Amino acid sequence: MEAVVLLAKAPVAGRVKTRLCPPLDPAEATRLYACMLGDAAEEISSVARIARYLFLDPPAAADALRTAPFSPFERFPQRGRDLGDRMRNAAATAFRRGARHVVIVGADCPSLSAGTVRRAFRELSSGASVVFGPSGDGGFYLVGLSSPDERLFRGFRWSTAEVLRNAAARCRILSAPFSFLPPGRDVDTGEDLLALREWARTHARPACPRTREWITGFFGPGGGGFPGSTERTPGPPRGSRSRRGG
Repeated sequence: MEAVVLLAKAPVAGRVKTRLCPPLDPAEATRLYACMLGDAAEEISSVARIARYLFLDPPAAADALRTAPFSPFERFPQRGRDLGDRMRNAAATAFRRGARHVVIVGADCPSLSAGTVRRAFRELSSGASVVFGPSGDGGFYLVGLSSPDERLFRGFRWSTAEVLRNAAARCRILSAPFSFLPPGRDVDTGEDLLALREWARTHARPACPRTREWITGFFGPGGGGFPGSTERTPGPPRGSRSRRGG
């Protein structure tokens, strides 16, 4: 059995995508996150013959999101002090339940596709112990594992641009073969949001219909910057933070 873990936050204003405020307000950021989360769940649901686990934060939210596209997922609360702990605990749960390979993703990267997930499993089946999907901020939008090695992500500083480099170095220390998938881009800042609009304009797949609808509704037709751009100041530059679980 192969398993996908979706690490997510309950879409509550003020708790998700706070680095997008500004240029978004908390309600806009929450709606965008809910759209990306729904699209990620739908894309993962299209991968056949896998187990699907949704790990939610805060733990009290584990009973939320039970309708489609989340209905194929078994739900668990996230546990751990930092992202490393949460990933490690989620992966351990999947391995205990019989998974041979585990792929962990968040809801931050709309370009994540079912094909990318399948490719990660192929890499693991071909001998990689770890597979990374690099993101432009120095972190990763996906990590695939062939075993629950607790040493892999222990002792990291997650809010830096060195996360992927440090993770690869840790794999070398552990003699764990690793590989890379094509790069993606998390949506964390105003700069990312403009890049997302351009990506949606130039790429038809994955479908991510909720996110595309949000982009159209927010930006409207045509190019340009943010609506009301004189009052919307983009967030901090890229590289100031790595990928999180949700």
